[in-house]
Amino acid sequence: MVDRYKVCRMTCRCSCGVGCVVRIFHSALVLGVPISLLFIDSGLKEALVEFKDPVYGIGYVLILTLSLVLYYLACFVEPGYVQKQKKSGNNNIAYEDSSSEDEEAQMMNKDKESVYRYCDFCEMEQPMRSKHCEDCKKCVRRYDHHCPWLETCVGERNHKYFWLFLAVTCILILWTFLITWSSFKYQLTWKEWFKSNIVLLIDMFVLVFGGMSVIGLFCFHSYLMIKGITTWEMVSRERITYLKYFDYDFNPFDEGCIKNIYYFLTSDKVKRWEVTYEKKANIGKRKKNIV
Repeated sequence: MVDRYKVCRMTCRCSCGVGCVVRIFHSALVLGVPISLLFIDSGLKEALVEFKDPVYGIGYVLILTLSLVLYYLACFVEPGYVQKQKKSGNNNIAYEDSSSEDEEAQMMNKDKESVYRYCDFCEMEQPMRSKHCEDCKKCVRRYDHHCPWLETCVGERNHKYFWLFLAVTCILILWTFLITWSSFKYQLTWKEWFKSNIVLLIDMFVLVFGGMSVIGLFCFHSYLMIKGITTWEMVSRERITYLKYFDYDFNPFDEGCIKNIYYFLTSDKVKRWEVTYEKKANIGKRKKNIV
């Protein structure tokens, strides 16, 4: 029989190797297009190399740097792995507004079977909105999705960094697109035009296809943030025990647009979603229907 822990170690090593490749490739892609613009006649070259507009150039470099910093924050900030514990044990997790919710949370412990699911992989109870990630081999709080471009999960602790990364990268892509578009040179024949603009054409290919993906993801995750829902809950709603019995347009975790955005962008603590669920969905009346 294969040692379970040896398999886990081999999986972790493989995951680390893939993660390094993915992150190096991302960095090369993000840096490659701007660097190529420094070697041809472009607005970026005039700003940074010829110092004709240093403020413009410094602004661009700051946006570029911020995009990379947010990307690595999204990669390396722990997404909210659920700590393994005994069923009746207490944990040391810092919760949002824990002082005002302790009494309600203690009351809900009586009905634990109705709100907690058991993870057979981790052999522990999952807090509400958590899901086991087969890639990370762990349960993740407020699981959104496993992102292959980050090579990690997007969960309660790093979702805001992922969204900020998308927002800043949208600005960077649009700015770079304008610089690239304005750098094309007119030639008398198509052959000469293609030859003199080949680098710009490659850059435009990367920007257009990369930009479509990033802008699409940014819009989608902005919608999720406003609605207070996750990708997993939206896609798999019919299979999630605490959601499938409600109408499709009802979200028990929606606390209003402003509060959803505020919590999403400002909170560094995990939240007791069972308490929010109790307030909005009245578990006590529905627990007979929830497995």
